[in-house]
Formats: sequence, C-alpha cells, structure tokens
Amino acid sequence: MEALQHDPRTKQQIKELLYDSVYEPVNTRFSERISNIIVKNTGLSATSHRSFIYKRKYYTLDAGPKPLKINRLHPSLYEEMDKYLADLSELNDRELPYVLGFINQVLNSSNNIQDYMKLLPESMHTVLRDLADTCPYHTRILPDEKVEEITSKNQASIELLKKRMVLNLIM
Repeated sequence: MEALQHDPRTKQQIKELLYDSVYEPVNTRFSERISNIIVKNTGLSATSHRSFIYKRKYYTLDAGPKPLKINRLHPSLYEEMDKYLADLSELNDRELPYVLGFINQVLNSSNNIQDYMKLLPESMHTVLRDLADTCPYHTRILPDEKVEEITSKNQASIELLKKRMVLNLIM
C-alpha cells in the first residue's frame, strides 16, 4: 500500500504515462495535419518560409523569429483548416477534460496500481503493468463498492477513453 507514497512524483509520472499512451497517437496525427496544411500553403504562396497566419493565430514549421512578411492562409485551404480547428476543438473541449478528470479521480482514489487496473479500461492495463515492473505494489485496497461508485459516476469519461483507444488502433 505504501508503494506509491515513497515518491510524490510517482502519480504525476503515472498520469503522464497514461496520457501519452492515449493521446500521443492523436497528437502525432494533429501535428501531421497542420504540417501538411503549412506545406501546402507555402507552395501556394510561393514563399521560402513555412508559416502562415489564420484567424489571428500564427502557425509555423520554421524555428526562429517570425518573418517580416507573414503569409496568410490561402483561401483554397480554408475548409481544410477549419476542419482541423474543429477537430482540435472537439478534442480539447469535449474529450480531454472528461478523460483527464477521470484519470485524476482514479489516481486520487488510491495509491495502489491494482486499484487503478480495476478502475481503468482494460486497454490501459499494459501501461500499468509496465509501470508495476518498476514500482512494486501490494494487493488492491479499494472495496468493490467504491470501484463500482467511481466507474458508474464516470461512465461517459470511460466511454470517451475507450473510444480514443479504439481510434488509436484503427487510424
């Protein structure tokens, strides 16, 4: 039971591991999408710098200071960029708060990896098993009633988490 209390950073590391396992694939896809839009815009604008401004936000692939003359997004890319921004907003506003809130609640409910495995969807157990190899744990301490209470209260978050894991597999 004391396994996770020996280092106060452990829960933060677990949270980061869980986040990365769920959202690294989608973050990579979003990075690829914006990179493709930037490259297309650079070709359409016939400039040497890979950047543009759209809706008062600056997007770039180039390191260093902003160029003196900033490209605007080419009108032919508006639809693609708006779709990208809508998808990003959907992820950030409608999925992440619920999923991260649930993960926080799981981590705050116990100091035991076995309990986390009982609360989190099975698709996340591999990450926890890998962690368990480096951080020994004891038997589960949360009673079944508490596990049921937490999971029933967070059913929408659990479904979002499962959906994201499936999307990661098929995309």
